[in-house]
Amino acid sequence: MAFEYGAQKLNIRNPFRFEGLVRSIRGAILLAIGVYLLFQIQPLLGTDKPRAWVNLLIGGLFVMGGLKALGGGLFQVMRFFVGRAAPASLAKNVAREAVNEREPTLYNSKMLHNMLMSKSNPTFIEPTGWFARAVHSVFPNLIVTPWPIRNVAQNLAMKLTKSFVAIAAFLVASLVVTMVFSGTEGADVGSTVISLILQASLLVYLGLLWVKLGNPLSRSNMTSLSQTTSKGLALVIIGAIAVPILTAQGWLGFWDSLHVSARQDLAGLMPLLEPVFRTGSLLTLTIVCALATAAIAVVLIKARIGMVPIATSSSELNNSWRFDLHPRQIFTTLRDLVLMQKRQQELPNRVYLDSNDTGDANRENEQFNGDLLVEIQPVVEDREEPKSLRWARASGTIAGQILLLAGALLLWLGADRVMDHVYALDQLRATRLDVDQALNLLFVPAGATAAILLASLLLLGFGRTLSRICHLFWAEIFFKSNLFDMHCEGTVMRATHYRGADRHSASSEQDVFSFDATYFALATEAVSSTFAVSGQQNLEQPRYLLSLSPCDGFINSVVGDLEDQFRRRNDEIKNEKQADREQRLDYIRQEQEARRTGDMAAQGLVAPEQRASLESDVVSDQDREKIARWEGDTADN
Repeated sequence: MAFEYGAQKLNIRNPFRFEGLVRSIRGAILLAIGVYLLFQIQPLLGTDKPRAWVNLLIGGLFVMGGLKALGGGLFQVMRFFVGRAAPASLAKNVAREAVNEREPTLYNSKMLHNMLMSKSNPTFIEPTGWFARAVHSVFPNLIVTPWPIRNVAQNLAMKLTKSFVAIAAFLVASLVVTMVFSGTEGADVGSTVISLILQASLLVYLGLLWVKLGNPLSRSNMTSLSQTTSKGLALVIIGAIAVPILTAQGWLGFWDSLHVSARQDLAGLMPLLEPVFRTGSLLTLTIVCALATAAIAVVLIKARIGMVPIATSSSELNNSWRFDLHPRQIFTTLRDLVLMQKRQQELPNRVYLDSNDTGDANRENEQFNGDLLVEIQPVVEDREEPKSLRWARASGTIAGQILLLAGALLLWLGADRVMDHVYALDQLRATRLDVDQALNLLFVPAGATAAILLASLLLLGFGRTLSRICHLFWAEIFFKSNLFDMHCEGTVMRATHYRGADRHSASSEQDVFSFDATYFALATEAVSSTFAVSGQQNLEQPRYLLSLSPCDGFINSVVGDLEDQFRRRNDEIKNEKQADREQRLDYIRQEQEARRTGDMAAQGLVAPEQRASLESDVVSDQDREKIARWEGDTADN
């Protein structure tokens, strides 16, 4: 929906202020470091040009990343622009004053009617696939959360399952490798090499698994449930079995192809090469970050589940009506008078269904029916959040930004150490050191630098994943509204009223309608939520119905006000008829008196110039009796 300014605010607060503040601090630090590195380029150009180019690269990355984080954080801290049309409608709004809404809707008018009628909620879709069912069996209340949260929960559960399978396979493979190479030639060398390869494989797999998390608030995650299949898990199991076997067989083939002297050299070199690889430390870092991310996500999801008491109920009311009104007055009065008075914040109601054929019901005993489904303007509702949710969300946000900052600093440190290794390599070439010295002076520090660079990438990935998970729980905004649905059908009756001395000499005639109808009304107090984003489309997201509670007072008020309008209109029509009848009777009495006295001009019934012609008329007693009874001379007609 487009932004619509109004002097009366909707009282929707900005939910991202704290998150934006923390993000802005990280951006400011990165920007300051980037500017510092760029200022160091000029002094380094005369003494160390390669390091100056590294400073240019890292400083440029820090400036771009810092500006992006600072700008995005300030954007979240600034004013939250919400138009008068917010939030999104549950279904397509067919009201005359409806704005052009661009956000997708998850429901239609038929679904909303069925929800009220059958006391059900199609928002809570049955999970598909055995893994999704297993997750919902472990966490049974997960089904009553909005779709983005369910998608994140299923995604994290799959990541944990794959991680446990991979770690278990690694432990089993390590044990098998130790047993296989035990007592064989080159057992120590083989077990060391296979162990390093398996550690590196597990590190790469876990790193890619956990740092890869899509945007939980993407349009696909908000409009559909992700279908988790067993294909990915099957590939993990197959890989966990096949990789150790293929690696061991490949090493055995490579070992057999080596000459005896080459085997001895490799066996002597392996204890020196082992400290170069830091796969154990990186693997420990990956597992710790993964467990911390999963723990924070579980706390957030568990706390969110209990925030909204789930109910699927509605109030019902049905009765029969008989009023001297055209049946079109049923829906026009209900929509434009009664429900208009129930508006919130002077905003038009959302009309999801307005269909009736009462406009064509103009014949005697003609049938009519109609439906009207209206939602009163939703108002924001501040739900009390559990302390665990608030603390986990705040701490997760801070931890995510710290991980992102630490990853950037490690990247800077690793890039700076690369230049030290380049200079050390030049010195080694000039001095011609032996292998042991080369390993200690170059390869072992280079391995540490490589570990620092990999750690920086891991921290950046985990920081982004954790920030996205926490952002999901900052973004949810709750609303409360009333839904009213009415179906009415019946029969219209038509009568003609005449005005004048009699029906044959009437001066006018009027068609009067009445209807005999039966209605069935439903109403509920709905709790819904949507996920805001920062930017121009802050609330242009679908809205999820979470809870439906009965509202007897609301439905009785609506139907009672509608019937009061009908009775008031009936009374007005009756008063008009009574006044018209009295006016006609008064006219007849005056005419009788004038005919009896022969002075109609004196009674103000005719003009003075017509008095002569009236005096010449002779009215018989029989005619006076007919006039008194307001009957016509049917014999003459």
